[in-house]
Amino acid sequence: MLDSLRSLSNRSGKLDESLKRFLRGIKPEIWLILILIFALSLRLYFFVGPNINDDVDYVFSAHEVSEGRFYPLYGKSINAIRSMMTAPVALFFKIFGVGIYSASIYPIVCSLITIVSVFYIGKILVDYKVGLVSAAILSFYPVDIVFSTQLVPTTPVTAFVTLGLLLFLYGEKMEKKLTLFVLSGVMIGLSYLANIMTFFIVASIAFSYLAINRKIRKEYLLIALGFLLVFSGETLFMYANTGNPWHRLDVFHETERMIGTNTDMNYYQRVMLKVEGVNFNAQEGNLGIFVYLFIVASLFALGYEPEKKLWFLIVSFFLIMSYFQFGVMTAGFKPIAKWVRYLIVLGPVFSLLIGYMFEKVTKKAYLKIILVALFFSLTLPFIIGSAQAYRSWTEEFTVEYDYLKGLPEKTVYTDQGSLGFLQFYFGYEWDIKILEKSKLEDIKDSYVILDGSRGVVQNAVMRENLPDFAKNPPKEWKLLAVLESWAVSPKIYYAP
Repeated sequence: MLDSLRSLSNRSGKLDESLKRFLRGIKPEIWLILILIFALSLRLYFFVGPNINDDVDYVFSAHEVSEGRFYPLYGKSINAIRSMMTAPVALFFKIFGVGIYSASIYPIVCSLITIVSVFYIGKILVDYKVGLVSAAILSFYPVDIVFSTQLVPTTPVTAFVTLGLLLFLYGEKMEKKLTLFVLSGVMIGLSYLANIMTFFIVASIAFSYLAINRKIRKEYLLIALGFLLVFSGETLFMYANTGNPWHRLDVFHETERMIGTNTDMNYYQRVMLKVEGVNFNAQEGNLGIFVYLFIVASLFALGYEPEKKLWFLIVSFFLIMSYFQFGVMTAGFKPIAKWVRYLIVLGPVFSLLIGYMFEKVTKKAYLKIILVALFFSLTLPFIIGSAQAYRSWTEEFTVEYDYLKGLPEKTVYTDQGSLGFLQFYFGYEWDIKILEKSKLEDIKDSYVILDGSRGVVQNAVMRENLPDFAKNPPKEWKLLAVLESWAVSPKIYYAP
């Protein structure tokens, strides 16, 4: 019996050595490419597309810019003025045309950039093996996957801030590479052009890094220079077109006064920690078990003295979460909104700490692969549930579009909840008008959609704003179809 166990152990050791030799024979960059292919496959398979956050606003502005009508950049919508949201999408519209897939190229690219940056950050801080494991883990971070095809600014913010951190760490490591600090500041500037929350995230990381490493170099001023290059460019651009160099900041301040917020102080605890009996439509389960493993990995890193350089990531997490939980807006110190999409920015921190732990707990190559595979298998149900939930949010609009595109082109009247989506789905080529501002005598030889969005069905205020004929359709209207979706049953009429 003892001889059998020794023989099995020897075979296991030989297998591990063979696996190690095989893995060593493949360059890290090849592994990174394979991870990116895996990440892209997940994002395409669990494709969601522009959703009901502010996505339609970004799409509309990007379409206007792609057509050469730049006024959305100077309007009163803070979403339109976020140029690193609208301009890249406008570029892809110009190349590929308006569509849900062309609208999603930019956030997918940003998501993949973050994965690449995490690999190199792990390589700089520890070694390439930690970088690879961390990149692999980030590839299946659920909230990143489901938002990587939606249009939310946190995705580019995460990409540019992570890339800025990478350039900074390279600047720290390499002598006479001062341009890296400038470029780091430029990345921060581009992130700011996507969302002003960049200031708080970068401040949290910078404070954490300085507090742990206790050194300040005069070269760090070059980071500010890089940011000022972008910031000055924007202010000059705004001044040239609006006469007000601070136009974006003014619009941001006015927007804060108008918007409501999710002030539930238990929101983040629920969406981050609940893993059993989750309600995916309430954003629960979007992080899977990442937070729990991050807690264990943080304790592991804190207890491993040689890797003290990772500690700033742990401090950064607590500072960023404190801002998300207790932060206020500048207008009247209103609590900031609490949304699960903000937690995309924590993906690199989670992945680097968990990746470090996985790499250090075992020297056997096959066990590392098993750990990552097991983590992915435990995460997969949360990815599936989250993707299905977000897809359902726009299901009524997709079934309306699928039905209408098979009919002869005519003017379409629909409610304000579905208007923007149908305009977008039809590439802004069909004449689609809003029911709330229409008169019955003007609706001739047209299609009319009633109960077109869950907003007018479930929200009494929105339904009250509908004209009477939308609540009680005229007898001469012909009912063409009653469509089925997850939340509502839109009715398509033909008005002769």
